[in-house]
This record gives sequence, C-alpha cells and structure tokens, in this order.
Amino acid sequence: MLEVKELHYERKGKEETFRLQDIHFELEQGYIMGLLGLNGAGKSTLLDLVMGLLTPDSGSVTFDGKEVSAHTRRTLQKIACVSDQNEFLRYRTLEENADLFGILYDEYDRNRWEDYMDDFGLTAEQRRLCYDDLSAGEKRKFQLAFALSYQPELLLLDEPTANLDPHSRVEWMNMLQRQVAEEEISVIMVTHLTCDLDQIADYILVLDKGRQLAYMDREEMVDRYGEIELSRLLLELAK
Repeated sequence: MLEVKELHYERKGKEETFRLQDIHFELEQGYIMGLLGLNGAGKSTLLDLVMGLLTPDSGSVTFDGKEVSAHTRRTLQKIACVSDQNEFLRYRTLEENADLFGILYDEYDRNRWEDYMDDFGLTAEQRRLCYDDLSAGEKRKFQLAFALSYQPELLLLDEPTANLDPHSRVEWMNMLQRQVAEEEISVIMVTHLTCDLDQIADYILVLDKGRQLAYMDREEMVDRYGEIELSRLLLELAK
C-alpha cells in the first residue's frame, strides 16, 4: 500500500541544513508501523512527505500505486493525520468543526462520525462543547473519530499520546488497536517512547539525524535488543 524508495529531502535553514536521506520501507494494509527517533531526527518531515505537503528532492513516496507528490486529490483523501497541529477551530463546537471540515472529504459521513464518538466515550453533550474546552485526551479522541469518519486507508499519528496520563495512554492505544483491526487501515505512529509500541506495533522504523538506522518487525527488534529505552536503542543501532 505505502512504498517509500530511496527518499531524499533537504531543507536549508539560516544556520544549518537538515537532510533526510536514503529512507526506504514498505507498509502493507492493516499493519502498524512505529516511527521512532529523538527530536530533530526527521520524523515530522517524513510524515509531511508521506502526506504530500513536501516534495522529495529524489526518490519516491507511492501510495495505492500512485505518487503522493503528484497531489492527486483522490489519493490524498485516503490519508488522514492526527497531531497537535490539526487546525480545528478553537471556538466552534465539535459538531460544527466536524461538519465544516467534513465538506473537504468526499467520503465524510456525519453518522459514522457520531458512531465513533460514541465508541470513544464522547457524549452528545461533549459534542456541543467548543474544541478549546476539551482536555488533551478528549481532543485526541475527537481527532481520531473525525479522521475515521471519512474512511482513510492510511492513518498518520504524530505523538498521539503526548501529554496524556498513563491510564489515558493505555486507553488510547487499546482504542487504536481495535479500530485498526476492524477497519484494516494502515498506521504510522510517531513517538519517542518505545513503551508506546510494546503491544501495538508490527514494524519499527528508527531515524537519527535524518538517517534510517533500522526497519524491522517489532519481534525481531525485541529479540535483538530487548525492551530498552530509545536512547540506548540508538546507541546499539549506531554501532
């Protein structure tokens, strides 16, 4: 479904140049890939390339057999993203936000959105609250419910458990795993916490300073390195 080949991207800044180089992996339908790396590793840049927000300098990102960089509307509508950068309207209700942004997606279904809100424990009263009145956990649930409402085939999650307490983090992970199994969608989940991926990831991609250090299934990674923190994992992979 998603194929990244020999991907290179360069961003020039005032003081230094960041390079994402020689990234290559495949992700099939119905699997979850954990994208690990410290701040500045290139995780968010890679997501932007997968979404078609950036154009690679060389290499390719192909989704469902089509180049993402071509900005084909039908292709891009099959990709959804949940992150802190979602531009929902702070002082509009969840219902208003869902319908306003739902217009942008051919497959948006208000009834499907309401069903997901019910599944995620967000009540009818909460749907009439302004987006800015939600807790961090409630915002994540709303974002995921909206993303699923237009039936994406690829879901990109940028630090979805950031600022969540341990109980909410476990609840969110269980909810995500259930939806992936039911809908057979593919997921790329960005995180800097290896513990987030212990029970949920099928594959792990590790980036460090724009370089791909490893891409392997999670069981293989655990067999090789055990359950260790990211900083130690990076040291092991860099040997």
